[in-house]
Amino acid sequence: MAGNVTPITQPHAVPAKIGKYVIINKVGQGSTGSVFLSHDPYYRRDVAIKVYNIEEDANADQARVSRKMFFNEAHMVGMLQHPNIMPIYDAGEENGSYYVVTEHVQGARTLAAYCRPDNLLRIDDVVEIIFKCAKALNYAHGRGVIHRDIKPSNIMLTIDNDVRIIDFGIAICNDSDASQIEGIAGSPSYMSPEQVQSEELTSRSDIYSLGAVLYELLTGFRPFRADSLSKLLHQIVYATPPPIHTYREDLSEELEQVVAMTMQKDPAKRCVSGNALAADLTRVYQELRTKYQSLDNQEHFDLLRSLNFFHDFSHAEIWEVLRASDWREYKDGDDIVREGEMDDRFYIIVAGEAAVEANGKQRGSLTNGDCFGETSYVSGAKRTASIRAKGPVTILRVSSTLLEQASSSCQLRFNKVFLRALITRLQGIERAKVSQN
Repeated sequence: MAGNVTPITQPHAVPAKIGKYVIINKVGQGSTGSVFLSHDPYYRRDVAIKVYNIEEDANADQARVSRKMFFNEAHMVGMLQHPNIMPIYDAGEENGSYYVVTEHVQGARTLAAYCRPDNLLRIDDVVEIIFKCAKALNYAHGRGVIHRDIKPSNIMLTIDNDVRIIDFGIAICNDSDASQIEGIAGSPSYMSPEQVQSEELTSRSDIYSLGAVLYELLTGFRPFRADSLSKLLHQIVYATPPPIHTYREDLSEELEQVVAMTMQKDPAKRCVSGNALAADLTRVYQELRTKYQSLDNQEHFDLLRSLNFFHDFSHAEIWEVLRASDWREYKDGDDIVREGEMDDRFYIIVAGEAAVEANGKQRGSLTNGDCFGETSYVSGAKRTASIRAKGPVTILRVSSTLLEQASSSCQLRFNKVFLRALITRLQGIERAKVSQN
């Protein structure tokens, strides 16, 4: 590489330039390197530049692995061109530092955000995501590439609800002259039994790993959990994970069969390809869409449409809010939220009445169309009041995390109405203070 550049001498430094790319800022830091944001003026696109920690690494074995990971990814430049695979545009070496240039997706987050039991995606959304991953892996497998490290943090979800598989650093490439990373490489919780045992891998190893991701996205739990690595690896080879219906009652038998098929111990008993898995998921998805378009959901839509909160929303935007929400019924005296708790939801009362209590005193009441939970907008903020049902109450619980995946118009509409309600409430509090004085 030629040109006058700022040397990359420290893994945490922000260089002025890397190769031909002017650095805007640092956007990430991992165990194998740093990620910087730049803009490619020639192609008029933002790019992410991953700089591997190789020379700076005092551990010779780790440095050797990092170097191999770089050459693996460099081999992928322009090789995998699929809408659901993060494209690698460029790679190079400069002053002893190695870097890879990829697409930069603004606002994307990995699927790791949706692996908690209290923050799961809708089932049909999960099926659609895994469908796209299966098609992308089928494409990669057809070009002789086995990913070897499929896991939630290596699958990105864009703000448009699209998918990108990332990080081919330990992939096996049939036509690559680069030396492979030998032994157990990958993330143990998602490894196939044959990968754990360092056996020869086929594309069906990736199918197993994708099945483990599907399992976790549906349940909020990994298929196998243990207090030591040796116990975990033993379970992967010999144990059967708990059926997904033991975690959730709303998971169909057909979906359970698909999960079980992808995670068979014997590779020959798994789905034969990503396309075969995609076909199975298509059938499940069609059944789910029929279910979600049932009378119950139409009734939910009609109820929301009648609330003042949603008067300015289009039909499509109300459906988007429903997809980012769940519907809960509470009995008289039930706590809806508790003072001091933390979560990312906010709430809309669909039917019924609730009492507002803070510091052991009743502060007011809420009824149909009222919303609460505005502290979910503030990272790390705790609930400042308890909300308790006064008689039967129906609540729409909206996940702010899931709402980020809705369209921009829906988010703006929701924020505008929510903030208007918040301002009205604050004005009421101020008027109450004035009257008391």
